[in-house]
Amino acid sequence: MSLAVRGTARKTWRRLVQTYTVLCARDDGAKHGVSIPDGIWACVRCHQPHLELSALHHHLRTEHPGATAG
Repeated sequence: MSLAVRGTARKTWRRLVQTYTVLCARDDGAKHGVSIPDGIWACVRCHQPHLELSALHHHLRTEHPGATAG
């Protein structure tokens, strides 16, 4: 098997695993009663974690006026 074919096969396998992780794992977790967050954000000033971006924005507005989320 040539190196190009092996590289393509590896990329294809990685894409399949990533697709499963993104699309199916959330559904499988919901079937088993596990909640999987979309992402976790942390405040750069106090390092408080937030599961939703809107919660981080609210935290910055109320706890650190004048700070930005970027």
